Amino acid sequence: MEYHLISQGRLFAGAKEKECIVMIQRITKLSEDQVRKRILNGRTRKLFSSEDKAKVEKFSQAYRKAGLDVRIEKVK
Repeated sequence: MEYHLISQGRLFAGAKEKECIVMIQRITKLSEDQVRKRILNGRTRKLFSSEDKAKVEKFSQAYRKAGLDVRIEKVK
């Protein structure tokens, strides 16, 4: 079974955008402009996938800590 980490394309309510973008940049190695265009564009997007659920959960926690609204989906 594979697990996908899905971004909702937005930050959590009350999150400080600039600080969140910096933390997301640390995780993704993307520029600020790329984070805005690829991740914070209001659309859902697969960020990561693996058969290792613990690994996906680790990334999920990191993105949530950075303020990004994400979810994990099971894929058969």
